[in-house]
Amino acid sequence: MSEPRQLNTFQRILKHTLLWLVFAYCYHSAINLLVKMALDAQPDQALITSLLYCLGFNVLSAHLITKYDTYWPVIGAVIIGVVGMVLVPIIFVGTHALLGKELLAGILISLPVFTFAMGLIKLKLNKN
Repeated sequence: MSEPRQLNTFQRILKHTLLWLVFAYCYHSAINLLVKMALDAQPDQALITSLLYCLGFNVLSAHLITKYDTYWPVIGAVIIGVVGMVLVPIIFVGTHALLGKELLAGILISLPVFTFAMGLIKLKLNKN
């Protein structure tokens, strides 16, 4: 049996970048759906409700990022957040498709923070 081939640094960066870009598009779609769900519920505080939904989803996303990216999960989270929440709407629809500043800031800050925390938790528990 031959030993599995190791990826060099350039191949690893390329692989991770492509995975991050695909995840960013899916992340964008999911966040937009969560915001629409929060607005359809017609709460008194739509911004708070949307942010709470998105924070819960960011915990799940952080778990998935740390599960599938063991090399650079926090960098991946930053790229996924920026590409998914800023670049994808601008490229496909335009600047008017961006979320509100407060909601966008909360989402973009919480994803890398939760990813870092999830990495620490997984390190402490030593489980996957």
